[in-house]
Amino acid sequence: TAALPQGDDPAELYRIAYDHVLAGEYGQAETGFRQHIGQYPTDAQTADARYWLGESLAAQGKHREAAEILLDAQRDFPKSKKAPDMLLTLGMSLAALDNKDVACATFNQVTKKYPKSGKALLDRVAAEQGKVGC
Repeated sequence: TAALPQGDDPAELYRIAYDHVLAGEYGQAETGFRQHIGQYPTDAQTADARYWLGESLAAQGKHREAAEILLDAQRDFPKSKKAPDMLLTLGMSLAALDNKDVACATFNQVTKKYPKSGKALLDRVAAEQGKVGC
């Protein structure tokens, strides 16, 4: 497990936090992305860091906090390459909170706002809509 760096390198902090996501170490990833966002709020990778923070929280079952983070990130970074993914994970978190109607509306926003998203993402949206019964 890599330690979070001390110093002034936002790219290294992001990389280490992301490595924790890949390793399934979501608590460490959460810590790293929170540190990145707090220390470097205007960094080029902040939108992605906020997305991965939401993913890390959702993976830990912290769906309400994940939903809040992802909703804010989507609002603040609607043109981010991760914006469609933010909506997908937001919808999944809302579904996990038994908020089916809002989850379905959120899934619909992915295809409405980002119709040119990749096939894999759109397939995942469709699969989640099916699970929720949208």
